[in-house]
Amino acid sequence: MEMKTVTIRLRADELDRVRRRAEAQGKSLQAHMHDTLLAESIEADRKLRKSVREGVERYAEAFAETDLENDRRLARMREAARGMEREPGEW
Repeated sequence: MEMKTVTIRLRADELDRVRRRAEAQGKSLQAHMHDTLLAESIEADRKLRKSVREGVERYAEAFAETDLENDRRLARMREAARGMEREPGEW
């Protein structure tokens, strides 16, 4: 897993709130922030995967619908072409 450095800017009151939450969980501030960022990263990844999956499903549905329309149009064109068949030597 690739490690990245993250800079977080918090106001003093926000920092105190985060520090109290970390202490309540028996963790250091750094460990608490790491766990929080990891959880948020996992959640963001889950949402992204869901969004991509839904997008692919919508694309597949639209493609199938278009493919079916094309098949119908081709069948109509073939049917129309049958009526236009000419005998040899006809113009």
